Amino acid sequence: MRGDRVWLMDKNWLPKLNGNPLEWMLESNPWARHGTLTDLMGYPKDAREVMVARKQVVEHPLMQQLITEASDWLPRAATRNNDPKLSYFKLRMLADFGFQAKDEGIEKIARFAMAHMEDGLFACRGQVPERPQKGENYIKPDPYADHWHIAPCNSPMITYSLLALGFKNVSIDKSVERLRVLWQSEAVWFCHLFFVESQFKKLNVGCPIAALMALDVFSLKSELKESVSAKNAYTALQFHKEYGKTIYYFGRSKNFWTFKYPYVWYNGLYLANVLSRFLTFKDTPILQECIAWILNSQDEKGRFKATSIFLPYKHWDFGSKKEASPWITFLCCRILKRVFNS
Repeated sequence: MRGDRVWLMDKNWLPKLNGNPLEWMLESNPWARHGTLTDLMGYPKDAREVMVARKQVVEHPLMQQLITEASDWLPRAATRNNDPKLSYFKLRMLADFGFQAKDEGIEKIARFAMAHMEDGLFACRGQVPERPQKGENYIKPDPYADHWHIAPCNSPMITYSLLALGFKNVSIDKSVERLRVLWQSEAVWFCHLFFVESQFKKLNVGCPIAALMALDVFSLKSELKESVSAKNAYTALQFHKEYGKTIYYFGRSKNFWTFKYPYVWYNGLYLANVLSRFLTFKDTPILQECIAWILNSQDEKGRFKATSIFLPYKHWDFGSKKEASPWITFLCCRILKRVFNS
């Protein structure tokens, strides 16, 4: 089998690394092995090695726990949108790990995810807080109330996950179309919570994480990858880079330049993962800056480690900063392959 893999050394992206991490990833956990076989080595889905790896992914206790947790869909409203325990981030993880709509337990989660729609987009539990009248105290909404709303930093992720899992229906099509329409102008979707919207209005720009999540969706639709909506979403990212200052929670300091999974908030790895799918953005300063950062962060063996972690995922390989992570390494290699082999 090793002999069959020699041809990989001739590919453009592998020589960019200090060493060849493929065998190491193939001998690691099932999700890194499955991704390496399919996305990096181009094995067909019906190849024996791929099917064995996928079966191991689906049956792994950590994956089964993830399915169980995601099935408890938004039991209460989020107190912050960068909480890695939120259901839609777990659904996204399942899609990233190669789960499909037909896999046991996935359709049940999808039904919950699609149960509430508002203005053509999938909604999350929670009530949009209202600005208190002068002299009144702000009253927090009941997090358990049966209220649902859409937001630029969660609704698109639900749409992306459903598409990536292979679901196809009218509701999903409607949500994609609504996103396309929302991004028909450059200064479009941003958070309308009364305590954060003023800077977006003043700068006349879209929210960076909203733009990134919209591009995530557009990347899965060939007819939208070169669209005006995709270019407008990119404009928000470009503005954020050139502005040189923090916009609310979005900056480009140490927290931005971090290898961290799952894709919860706005950072360099998430940005590179999305932009590397677009030929249009291949040579842009934003993506090239991310690629240089990735290449400069590898160890002597061409491996990568998490530089920041989410404690709820400390039992996963990307939940430790001490050792190189097969999954983080896979994500970085896939980005490099897209950029240097396209």
